[in-house]
Amino acid sequence: MDSIERQQLEDKILAKRQQIEFERTNLEETIAFSPENRENPEVMEETKNFDDPAQNVVEQGEMRSLRTAEQELNELLRQLETLRNK
Repeated sequence: MDSIERQQLEDKILAKRQQIEFERTNLEETIAFSPENRENPEVMEETKNFDDPAQNVVEQGEMRSLRTAEQELNELLRQLETLRNK
């Protein structure tokens, strides 16, 4: 029984890691290709947004989703560690 439960947890952890990697890649691409990062910094009017933090480029929901997924992964890892210590 513990072996099956451990395998299910490991499968969930793998899936969660893949989800996090996918979301992180999407956020990085959104930041890299955002209009704010493609502005010409030599033009004074456009420099005001040139160094804006990533939070201004990506939607808060996307950042929140990534943080939630990371928290869920940490919880799954904690559960696996608890199961291994039984």
